[in-house]
Amino acid sequence: MYSHKKIGRRRFLQGIGGSFLALPLLNVHSFDGNFVTPKRITATGVFYGFVPENFHPQQTGSDYESPLLLKSLEPFRQDYTVFSGLDHNLTGGHNSTKFFLSGIPSSQSKGFSESNISVDQKAANFVGGETRYPSLTLDSDRGSEHTLAWTKNGNNIQPIRSLEKLYQLLFRKDNPASLRQAEKDLADKRSILDLARSEAASFKNGLGREDSEKLDQYFTSVREFEKRIEQSTVWLDKEKPVTPFKLPARADSLTLKDKTPLFYDLMALALQTDSTRVISLAFTNLGKENGGLSGVSRGYHTLSHHGQVQDAINELSIIEKFHVEQFSRFLGKLKDITEPNGKTLLDNTMALLGSGMSNANSHSNRDLPVLLAGGGFKHGQHLHFARNGKHSTPLCNLYLSMLQNFGLEIDTFNTASGTLTGLTKVT
Repeated sequence: MYSHKKIGRRRFLQGIGGSFLALPLLNVHSFDGNFVTPKRITATGVFYGFVPENFHPQQTGSDYESPLLLKSLEPFRQDYTVFSGLDHNLTGGHNSTKFFLSGIPSSQSKGFSESNISVDQKAANFVGGETRYPSLTLDSDRGSEHTLAWTKNGNNIQPIRSLEKLYQLLFRKDNPASLRQAEKDLADKRSILDLARSEAASFKNGLGREDSEKLDQYFTSVREFEKRIEQSTVWLDKEKPVTPFKLPARADSLTLKDKTPLFYDLMALALQTDSTRVISLAFTNLGKENGGLSGVSRGYHTLSHHGQVQDAINELSIIEKFHVEQFSRFLGKLKDITEPNGKTLLDNTMALLGSGMSNANSHSNRDLPVLLAGGGFKHGQHLHFARNGKHSTPLCNLYLSMLQNFGLEIDTFNTASGTLTGLTKVT
C-alpha cells in the first residue's frame, strides 16, 4: 500500500494533512534522518472527582495494592504513576475544578506572566502551526458550561462537545463551496480584527494605568486571534488524513456509556495522524438516562454528596469505575500503535487523568486524584508527597515536568516551585 522509497521530512509533513492513509504513520525507514517523532499530551478531567479511599493506594512505591478504581489499570501498571499529596492549595469546591489544569483561579491571576494559562494551552502554544490544530478542547456533556482550557490572557476556551463536529474537523473532506466559504470567513475575521485594532488604538491616549493594562490585554488577545487565523489559513488547502473509522449514526444522541469510547477513539486517531499533539477532555454530567450506566438511578451530583451512605457510594463507584475503565481502554489503544521511532504511541504521549476536586462529598480540593501514564517516564509506582504545614506540593510541579518533557525550555509554570521529584525519564 505504501511506497517505501525515501520520503523527505517536508513531503511527509505535507502528507500527514494530505492523501496518505495515516493509520498508522509510515514505517520508520520511510523517513529521512531529520524526522523526530513528536511528544503529545492528553489531559482528562472528571468534574466530581473520585472517592479518595477508592483512588489513592495505601502503600507507596512499586508494591502498592491497587484500590478499587485502579484495578482496571492493572494491565498498564508499569505504564503509569499515581500521585498523592498534590493539589493547587485552592478552596472553592466545584468552582475550582475548572482550574485543574492551571492551578490559578482567573480572579487571582494578576501578577502571573501568563495569567492562568492551562498546561494544555502552554503546550499548544509551543506546537503552534506544526499541526492542523494546536490543541483540541473537548467536553462530553453538550449541556455543560464547564471548561478546563485557559489561554495566557485568562480567557476560557469553549470546548467541542459534538462527536460529529470533532469527526468533521479531523477527517471530513471540504468541498469547493465550503472551502470558499471558509476563506471568506477568515477574510471577514481579518477585517473585523483590523477594525477592532484601529478603534482600540484611538482610545489609547489619555488612559489611566488600569485602563491601559486592560487595553494591552485586549491587543494581546487580538494578536493571538490573528495568529490562529493565519495558522488556519496555512492548513486550509491541505487535505485531511484518511481513516476507515466511521462514527455510528446520530453519535451525538448516544448515552455517555456509548459516546465516551468514541471520544477516546477520535483522540487516539487525532494523535496518530498528527492532526494535533495536545488534547483535553472534560467529563461533567451523565446526560440522559443517567449515562446509560446500569445500576445508576440517581444524578451524578447527588451521588457525589453521598454523606458516607454506602449504597450511594456503591452507585457512585459505578460511574467512577466507568471513567477509569475507559481511560484504561484509551491507554491500550495508544500502546497498540507503533510509531516511526519504534516506540508506542503511549511511550510518546503523556496521558493525564484526574480532577480538580478530591472529595465532592466535602467539597475538598486538597490531595487531588491524579495519575500520569506514558510519555517516556519511569512508571509503576505510587508517589506520595507529604504536606508542609498548610501547603502541599504544587500539582503544577507535575505540569512543569510534563512541559519540559514536551520540549519547552522553561523552569517555571504558574504556581510550580520546581519539577516533581521522583518522576524520572526512561534512559
